[in-house]
Amino acid sequence: MPDEGVLHHFPEAASIAVLEAALAAVELALREEHPALEHTQLDPEHDLSSLALTAYLILTRAIELRALVRLYRSGVARTIRFHFEVDPDDIIT
Repeated sequence: MPDEGVLHHFPEAASIAVLEAALAAVELALREEHPALEHTQLDPEHDLSSLALTAYLILTRAIELRALVRLYRSGVARTIRFHFEVDPDDIIT
C-alpha cells in the first residue's frame, strides 16, 4: 500500500494499488483456466465458445487496463517527486 504521505495528496493511490492487484489476479486466473487463449486470434478461422470468447475479452482488457494503471502510477510518482520530495520507495508499490 502507498505511504501515508502519498495518500494525503493522492487518496486514490490506495484504490489504484488494489485495482492493480485485482487485475493481476484476474489475468493469472484466466491464463490458468484457459491456457489456449495465449495463442488465440479473433478471426473466422477460430471457433470460440462464448465462455472462451468472454474470457479472452476480459483477459485482453485486463492487460490493457493494467498498462493504464501503471501509466497513472508513474504519473503520480513523477508528480510526487517533483512537488513533494518524497522518498521514491514510499511511492505506490
